[in-house]
Amino acid sequence: MQRMLLLSTLASSMLFSLTGCGSFSLISKEQEIAMGREAAPKFEEEFGGPVEDAALQNYVSQVGQQMAAVSTRQGIPYEFGLLNSDVPNAFALPGGKIYITAGLLRAMTNERQLAGVLGHEVGHVAEKHSVEQIEKQVGAAVLLEIAATVIGGDTGEKAKAAGTIAANMAMLKYSREDEYEADKRGIDYTYRAGVNPYGVVELLEVLYKMNEQEPGSLGEMFQTHPLTSKRIEEAIAYIEEEYDSAKPDAPDPNAARFRNMQKRLK
Repeated sequence: MQRMLLLSTLASSMLFSLTGCGSFSLISKEQEIAMGREAAPKFEEEFGGPVEDAALQNYVSQVGQQMAAVSTRQGIPYEFGLLNSDVPNAFALPGGKIYITAGLLRAMTNERQLAGVLGHEVGHVAEKHSVEQIEKQVGAAVLLEIAATVIGGDTGEKAKAAGTIAANMAMLKYSREDEYEADKRGIDYTYRAGVNPYGVVELLEVLYKMNEQEPGSLGEMFQTHPLTSKRIEEAIAYIEEEYDSAKPDAPDPNAARFRNMQKRLK
């Protein structure tokens, strides 16, 4: 009880003193990475487990690492995986573990869309959105307790903490501001990596149309990643302002590779 009171007091004091100072987390980078690693197996299990195709996993990882290499937050062990769920979605665990579902890969039409969504998720990690949202859901003091447990707890305590993180990630809902920011980072990273940033816009448009044609079909993704027509407009405006050399109708040079990889899902 005294420990929790101390953590709560410490958290409140730190939050008060750093309000308005930009992205901030109460936990260290090492704790953030440990939280993600502990939660990953449970999280993967909840979404059907990894797709058992080494070529597909390597492909997703390769495209993801292109985005990670130009991220504004280095020193993080970014890892990318493809999960068996048919429901289109993408997730970023604390510390750099990033996943997309088979359902989302099926919904895409080219590789720059894949790069865009992985860049978007790298953006969530770079801006520490996952940690901040979990903190809001479970409370600052509880998050500190979880972080301490995954570093120094016994096996049973770590498993319980990992389950808490995984459960909160599955229900996590980013704010619209978080989504706008992650879209911008995805656009930045694709462009820096030599990929057409309009892939971000294209995938948003694909998902938006899917939801219009079959309302509720993307309920899970729209819950975790709010998507509106304004978000699409904001992404287009950002590209036009920052990267006006990019062309929305430019062909994807990796179209054949993408189609071959996508076919492996069937």
